[in-house]
Amino acid sequence: MVKILITGAAGFIGANLTRKLIQNENEVNIIIKETSDLWRISDVISNCNVHKIDLKKTEDVRNTIKKINPELVYHCAGHGIYRTQKDSTEIFSTNILGTFNLLDALNENNDLRRLVNLGSFFEYSTNPIDPYTISKIIQTKLVEHFFKEKKLPITTLRLFTPYGKFDSPGRLICDLMIALIRNKPLEIFSRYTKRDFIHIDDVIAALEVASQQPDIDGEIIDIGTGNEISVEEIVNLSNQLSDNDLIINWNDKKQHTIYYEPDQTIFLSRQNIQKLNWKPSTSLEVGLQKAMEWYKQNINLYKI
Repeated sequence: MVKILITGAAGFIGANLTRKLIQNENEVNIIIKETSDLWRISDVISNCNVHKIDLKKTEDVRNTIKKINPELVYHCAGHGIYRTQKDSTEIFSTNILGTFNLLDALNENNDLRRLVNLGSFFEYSTNPIDPYTISKIIQTKLVEHFFKEKKLPITTLRLFTPYGKFDSPGRLICDLMIALIRNKPLEIFSRYTKRDFIHIDDVIAALEVASQQPDIDGEIIDIGTGNEISVEEIVNLSNQLSDNDLIINWNDKKQHTIYYEPDQTIFLSRQNIQKLNWKPSTSLEVGLQKAMEWYKQNINLYKI
């Protein structure tokens, strides 16, 4: 039995990972905040050891790590990716101080086999000025420091644009699925922006491989498909999944996200995706169909 720790287990990535790992005979520990909304994991949380702490609180983190003594750690906690998360103080403190506290506590843990850290394609911004991008760049630098100076076994997976089950309202594909099912109009921004969408099942598979593969300590590995598609093309593909016709109000004068998004697939070939024994297996067409089927079955989870 492997002792596993997942931070940010109530979020999109962390919840999907939690739901997958509890299927195996492992000891799954999760870190969530007292204020976390548990709608993604409420039906499975009894299968986990729950630790309600704030990663910004140094002593709480140190005591929790000592108590768990984890062998595998997935650092999925983060703040600032959604439009509602605008507080720069919270973004910097969660992504930087929270990460430092976790790394510092793990430095005293001799049983650690691997920490998988989640990075973001936002780190490729050529002129980062927004709090989220800056915080993620610093987070990755912190990880590099602890790998080089403290010899912690760490790998960073730099995610492009995940989508699928349990995604958050305010994100493109989630909003498209809900609008199609409920036959409601939807305002969309930046129709010509191109992104690399990767299905959540492929992301989780990459996380699992990264936690086990022995030769990738210190690596930063891009996790995407290598295929770019515009927001407008995604809308057209999604529209084919339902008998309802999407009513789209295009707003090209306003950005969908608060911040500048770098073009994604320009960078994918630069990083070490070939070093991970993993490849995405879900085509966009199949992934959208899977998403639609899941949202139809679970639309009651979304109150908007």
